[in-house]
Amino acid sequence: MSTPGPGERTDDERALFRPLAIRRSPGATGTTPALEATVLPGPYGRGPWDHGLLHGGPVGGLAGWAAEQAVPAADGLMCCRLTVELLSGVPLAPIEVTATVAKPGRRSRAVDVMATSDGRAVMRATSQWVLPSAGWDTPGEAAPTRPATPSDPSQNTEVDYPRPGFNCDAAELRFVSGSTETSGPAVVWARLTSPLMAGEPLTPLVMAATVADLAAAAGWEHEPDQPSFINPDISLHLNRYPVGPWICIDARNHRAAGAVAFNEATFTDDRGPFGRVLQSLVEAPGTIQSLAP
Repeated sequence: MSTPGPGERTDDERALFRPLAIRRSPGATGTTPALEATVLPGPYGRGPWDHGLLHGGPVGGLAGWAAEQAVPAADGLMCCRLTVELLSGVPLAPIEVTATVAKPGRRSRAVDVMATSDGRAVMRATSQWVLPSAGWDTPGEAAPTRPATPSDPSQNTEVDYPRPGFNCDAAELRFVSGSTETSGPAVVWARLTSPLMAGEPLTPLVMAATVADLAAAAGWEHEPDQPSFINPDISLHLNRYPVGPWICIDARNHRAAGAVAFNEATFTDDRGPFGRVLQSLVEAPGTIQSLAP
């Protein structure tokens, strides 16, 4: 099994998406898309809620990939926030995705992303890009030691994970505490073992955006007599990009009355903290209340 790292190129069969058509228009602003693409999801992106739908991780990664296409690397901007709204389940069918520069600028820029499938909106995202200043790289608290042994989510028979699928086959998880199958909170190291887009580099932003949705799985809380929760959004905040292929996720839920909650997670790499994820949580529809097969 090959493990692509940031900046590496690959076109293997494990890619979460394959591009069918890509049109880039550098410098486009306003209503003219800077990116228009059609991509085809692969089976390695499937999630446990419905084996015919994508996990939220690949959808978040697709948003990050599309937004990044609209910001030339030569401009020196970095994405400090990516907010993804999961409007509908994303099927394993062609997806049309556009990225538009909503607010141009040399020091700050806003990029919007929209994805549709068969004419139906399935995801929209907003992103904020800023120009970093040199000399402000402050080291933070060290992350916990990464365990030597990876976990195997497929061993849990109470969760109907698809094979191949995102949780078991596109990401490697090493838990410091807790797990994605037990009630949170949890601390877990994660890395991707599949590229997001066939033939495209796995950049640090795309990696973080793809991993971000795993925070909800790590931090989830569930009691037998309580409803399951599902997140309709993902908001990733960064003060720098991750270094290396591993991200440590420290996640927990905060619940309130009325079956409304939110999940928060700190992202750390081997250099220290670099980001945070916030996710709204609502009671899951009855058709996906149980993950058992």
